[in-house]
Amino acid sequence: MPDNRERKMYAEREFRKAILLLTGLFACLVMAVVLFTAPASAAEEKPKPQTLFINVNIFDGINHKLAKNKRVLVEGNFIKTIGDKDLKGAKHAEIIDGGGRTLVPGMIDTHTHLALGLPVGNMQDLPWDEIAIRMVPVAKDVLMRGFTTVRDFCGNTHGLRRTINAGIIPGPRIVSAGACISARSGHGDWSNYVQEKGEGHFEKLGMSRLVSGPDEMREAIRNEMRRGASFIKVMMGGGLASSYDPVDVDSFSPEEIRAAVEETERWGTYLSAHVFTDSGVRMGIDAGMKTFDHTNYATEDTYKLLAEKNIPIGAQVYFLQQIKGPAKAAFTTPEQRRKAAYMAENGHKIFEYGRKHGVKFGFGPDLYGNVEAARQSSEAIAGRREYFPDNEIIDHIYKNNVILLEMTGERLPYKEGPLGEISEGAYADILLVEGNPLKDVAILGDWKNKIDLVMKDGKVYKNTMK
Repeated sequence: MPDNRERKMYAEREFRKAILLLTGLFACLVMAVVLFTAPASAAEEKPKPQTLFINVNIFDGINHKLAKNKRVLVEGNFIKTIGDKDLKGAKHAEIIDGGGRTLVPGMIDTHTHLALGLPVGNMQDLPWDEIAIRMVPVAKDVLMRGFTTVRDFCGNTHGLRRTINAGIIPGPRIVSAGACISARSGHGDWSNYVQEKGEGHFEKLGMSRLVSGPDEMREAIRNEMRRGASFIKVMMGGGLASSYDPVDVDSFSPEEIRAAVEETERWGTYLSAHVFTDSGVRMGIDAGMKTFDHTNYATEDTYKLLAEKNIPIGAQVYFLQQIKGPAKAAFTTPEQRRKAAYMAENGHKIFEYGRKHGVKFGFGPDLYGNVEAARQSSEAIAGRREYFPDNEIIDHIYKNNVILLEMTGERLPYKEGPLGEISEGAYADILLVEGNPLKDVAILGDWKNKIDLVMKDGKVYKNTMK
């Protein structure tokens, strides 16, 4: 007969066996639940939303020829299939009958200032929360007018970009330079007469940064890249909307510009610039810069060099027309008005030089302010006809602007598919317009009457066809 000690040990062994058995049964039960419910969960996952456009003619943003009577299937936020008849995989698509309209890519504007809701001189006392609130309706209106991507060329728009990307508010895709980098007394020095460097309102808001010397230039670039910039803009010379920067002066030294080029290239992106003077453009070319904006006082010889090096230019055409009239109000001091008048009379020769030698111009009107003022960027499309034919204007908006966006390389926030084109795998940024913009580019600027549908990232934001 086993004694009490042996009986106790036997009972403990049996108890452990029972625990192990129960543990094993529980593990099997859990595994069974996982195995049986996982496929069910996968099967219950909602399919990506689909939109099928039928009865549309396609301008793909690249070729100057319409593809007639096509169908385009959007799945999620990308274009999945383009074809003539029934498209495979369109099982649960919402159908949009284009009724013979032209399907085109969402437009691109490569010179916006979404944070500047008023003329610079009127923003000196605005708190940051008011500036942010003023950005929201402007960003929405930009999208509703058909611009699905913008390159924001100076201003603290990082938070706006994140908010739009998160789907909190409507607006375009934003590829941002962040704060523009300026020398003291340069075009980005918007401090008042008695403020020292670092004391200006725009510096405190992160709209501009004032630097002196190559080391400060590098530090400022690193700060902007840390904040989320995709590329960097420097103010290489004077401008119109500022008071202490004559337009004939180059604000930075060659050493500072070389440091900026080196630093941006280290970040895998590029340096662009606000520059008017011929000497400033030449300084940038010598330092290795790959693009500029404005360049209105550059010579024909410099434009030959730009063509040889295949350097695209962000050109502002309509701006020259507007500073003679409606945009005069943006210039609030006598010095600003004097500089604007000189520009209006002398800043247009570069368009002739560029066309003659084959320089690629991008579309970026540099028109900003409240909703009404910013809408001039739509008017600027037809406004280019003073210097360019329709076929070149449409390339400014699409092909040439895509070049400027893609120069950001890995710093481009939207690199899962092509922008600015209608192709399989491209982002589903789509407009439906009445008429053929290849024959009448002004259609793209007539957002009230001709742009009937706006889709960005696979979501329809405007549809007046219903």
